[in-house]
Amino acid sequence: MAEEMNPFEAKPAAKPDKHMDTGADMAAQINNVGRALKIVEDKQENLRKKVQISEENILSNNKRISDSTKLLQSDVLEIKRDIEDIKEKIRLVVKELKMTAKEEDIKMVQKYLDIWEPVEFATRNEVRKMIEKAIDEKFK
Repeated sequence: MAEEMNPFEAKPAAKPDKHMDTGADMAAQINNVGRALKIVEDKQENLRKKVQISEENILSNNKRISDSTKLLQSDVLEIKRDIEDIKEKIRLVVKELKMTAKEEDIKMVQKYLDIWEPVEFATRNEVRKMIEKAIDEKFK
C-alpha cells in the first residue's frame, strides 16, 4: 500500500506501528494541526490587512480624483464664461465697426471739403469786424 500524505506535514505519514503510543501520536497530530491553523490564521490576518490598506488607498485615490475632477469642472466653467465674455465683446466691436464710416463715405466728404474750402470761411466775429470797418471807412 502507498504511503499517505499528511496535509500538515512535509513528510509522508508512516504506517502506524502497533507498538506506538496512540495518545502521543494523536497529540503530535493535534500539535501539527494547531501549527497549520496558526499559519493559516496569520496568512488570513496578513491578507485582511493588505485588503484594508488597499481599500484605504482606493478611497484616498477616489477622493483625490473626485477633487481633481471638481477643480477641472470649475476651470472648464470659468473658461466657458471667459469665452462667452470674449464673444460678447467681439459682437460689440463688430457692431461698432458696422456703424463707422466706409472709405467711400470718407472720400465723398473729402471732395466736399475740397470744394467748399471751409478754412476760408469767416467767423461771426471776423464778419462783424469787417462790417464795422467798412462802415467806419464809408462814414469817415
